Amino acid sequence: MTRFVFRSGAGRLAAFVSALVVASTSPGCGPSGPEMARVSGTVTYEGKPVPLGTVSFVAKDANGRNATGAIQSDGSYTLQTEKPGDGAQVGEYAVTISATEAPLLDYIPPKPVPVKRHVPEKYEKPDTSGLTATVKSGSNTIPFDLK
Repeated sequence: MTRFVFRSGAGRLAAFVSALVVASTSPGCGPSGPEMARVSGTVTYEGKPVPLGTVSFVAKDANGRNATGAIQSDGSYTLQTEKPGDGAQVGEYAVTISATEAPLLDYIPPKPVPVKRHVPEKYEKPDTSGLTATVKSGSNTIPFDLK
């Protein structure tokens, strides 16, 4: 086994510089990653703002990440992937919209009480919603006017 012993300052400096070069070229270091873009918009049903619910962007790319946003009382939403307002990855998405309201009960009803739907159930699944979106670089405003 060969053993290197650096007795001079130049040897230690060379080892240090080599370590820096390796560390700076290692993959996965730094803030690099998929390009993100801000996404917001409004959700309306039959021309009226949907007052609550969730908008979900389901990535069509197997390596993509989904993004969601809560629908506000005026029908507006802003997407997030990891933290509020960070948006979505640039790319293609199937979109789902869920807007149901379950009644608050303080008793057990004799029969099930249905949830109130603010949009048809078909919009809750990516394969039945018929909704798609393309997120591009920069800021995106993507409205959904449901029928």
